[in-house]
Amino acid sequence: ILRHYPTLSVLRRHPAPNRSMFDGLIQKAKTKGISLCIDDSKKLADSLDEAGKKLSDNPYLDKLIRILSTRCMSPAQYFCS
Repeated sequence: ILRHYPTLSVLRRHPAPNRSMFDGLIQKAKTKGISLCIDDSKKLADSLDEAGKKLSDNPYLDKLIRILSTRCMSPAQYFCS
């Protein structure tokens, strides 16, 4: 692609998390004492990292919450600049 289109680039953008898609996961996480903040992608990543610290004795649950949060996300959008 670079050889044929040297003046273009493809960028990737992640839309803000959709609350309705996360409602079930947020409720279930609360039952385990985990708080997920989905105001934006950075806050979600930070809250997942914090959950990982709380769940250091249960890495399976940490991994499960991360997998489920990925499934709740909207797909990335790709566009040319």
